[in-house]
Amino acid sequence: MTKRFSREWFLSQLKLNSVAIVSLITAISGFTYNTWQGHQNEVNQNMRVASFEVLKNLGELQTVVNYAHYSGDKSRGNPIEGWKHATMVRDLSRLLDEEAAKQGQALFMEWEQDWEKLDDDNQTEMQMSAQIAQTRQAVLSNIDALE
Repeated sequence: MTKRFSREWFLSQLKLNSVAIVSLITAISGFTYNTWQGHQNEVNQNMRVASFEVLKNLGELQTVVNYAHYSGDKSRGNPIEGWKHATMVRDLSRLLDEEAAKQGQALFMEWEQDWEKLDDDNQTEMQMSAQIAQTRQAVLSNIDALE
């Protein structure tokens, strides 16, 4: 003998199993939130690490610029080192927010265009240092915006 589905039967089953249903909904909600939170923490951690690496490379690039322009020291003001830092800033800043990525790209383009003039052109040094400062500010803003 088969029973037909009826509204009364469904409501009685709902009453009998209400604690189990609420527990299941609570467990699924908690698991979903926990998964989302874990993902968000990982994203924030990756952005923090990338931000600190960008800041470190910006400092190193500023050092290369200063030695190349002010002291003419070809070993500490080596453009090859500058290329390494400018490239790292450009690449890592892409992992950050849009403004930091834009500034990282602008810094790389500035370096690409003017690195040969750093030795003797004050305007080039000022523009390069200003772009480094703008990129630094964008990265710091990115860190401040993290949750």
